Amino acid sequence: MSHVSVPVVECPKLVRDFCDGFKDLLPIKGAYQSFVALISAAVFGVANMSDIARYFLFAPSVSQMCAFLSAKDFAEQLNRRHRRRLLSILNKIKSHPERYQFAIDDTLVPHSGRNMWGVYTWYDHTNKSYVTGHKILVVGVVDKFRNVLIPVAWEILHRDLSKDTSDPENEAPKRLHENGWQVALRLLDQVLSSGFPKLPVSADSWFHGENFCRALDERGFPYVIEVKSNRIIETHGRKKIGQKLKDFFKDKVRKLIFFKNRPKYASEVVVKLRDSASQVKIVAVANRPDLDDDVFAYYASNQLTWGAAKIWGYSRGRWAIEVQFRELKQFFALGEAAVRSQQSIETAVSISMIALTVIRLEQLADADSQSNQQIRPIPAGVIVRDLQMQSLTRSILKLAVYPQRQTVQAFHARYNRQNLNTKPAERRRPCRTLYYQAGQAKAA
Repeated sequence: MSHVSVPVVECPKLVRDFCDGFKDLLPIKGAYQSFVALISAAVFGVANMSDIARYFLFAPSVSQMCAFLSAKDFAEQLNRRHRRRLLSILNKIKSHPERYQFAIDDTLVPHSGRNMWGVYTWYDHTNKSYVTGHKILVVGVVDKFRNVLIPVAWEILHRDLSKDTSDPENEAPKRLHENGWQVALRLLDQVLSSGFPKLPVSADSWFHGENFCRALDERGFPYVIEVKSNRIIETHGRKKIGQKLKDFFKDKVRKLIFFKNRPKYASEVVVKLRDSASQVKIVAVANRPDLDDDVFAYYASNQLTWGAAKIWGYSRGRWAIEVQFRELKQFFALGEAAVRSQQSIETAVSISMIALTVIRLEQLADADSQSNQQIRPIPAGVIVRDLQMQSLTRSILKLAVYPQRQTVQAFHARYNRQNLNTKPAERRRPCRTLYYQAGQAKAA
């Protein structure tokens, strides 16, 4: 939609219905209008606020949208309301908790400039290179039946540069880094305070550590976390081992397991890892039963009675968060808004997350309405393109068939030919008069 110079006459009903649940949070003049316009633009993949004001006829001015993004505490209020609304809509989370799980992961959003809040140079373990940009950590709830993740809580990871106060004579700055697992625990606490149950937590190997696992145990979370192959097994039962995982599982017999009718072969054992306070169940998964085939993944769980197939299923459910990151960057303009301050950046990220939630709920509603319970949801990209096409069709029809309508007159006023070659400060804006007259007539 960002490449199509056709105005959007009205907000899609799907977006409007969801945004109405935030209306009481935005009492400031123009805030709700800005919120609806920004959510609609994120669904359509438009990040430039000039394009939003130009092509979305229900959008306010650029200055009003900038004021909304930079308003204090809006991001925090939006996030809290988003969690409560999500819990009320997905009422099956409490009645059927076995259908859901939490997934935790972070992603890098590159930026070319360094003058934005929260932009640092991060090491990308996937590409083995350094990336300048934001690192965003997300906690999402996964519908295992539909393999769909909805973001529940998120935060931009940052580093603080402050002086080392331990030595008064040392004025050199000390780099303080907040670990990702600490942020993840804080977000999980926020999710619990919103009323969510203690669902199983899944994460990749970068989150596995004694501090994080102990904290999950203390909070009562079941977890399935990938483990690196070089972790040392301290004891197996009463026997001291002192071997790496990859060496310990070389001669272990593998049994056939299934996840959604897909076969794998796994070995499982209850051990105590080095530096660990309690025993965990380790599951080693391979593609073939013969021992010549190397194990491609190891998973640790604090649920010692769970079987290998169940642990493998929870680990596969985590992949939905990777799909979420791809779609946020591809369709929902994550990190593309031209803002710099902390509040503006956090609100812009929340806008992208809420826009994705709108589409996710539509995916689940459409799939649950089908008689076949195993049907896969419609891809998010298909729903987005369908919304774009429907809006494009309605806009063309209204502009062509109803030339006397107020929205059409406002459109022609906004696209006055006299304004095309003039500076923004010198442009005529008769559309404001039209909107004012329409408001006065409605009030009368």
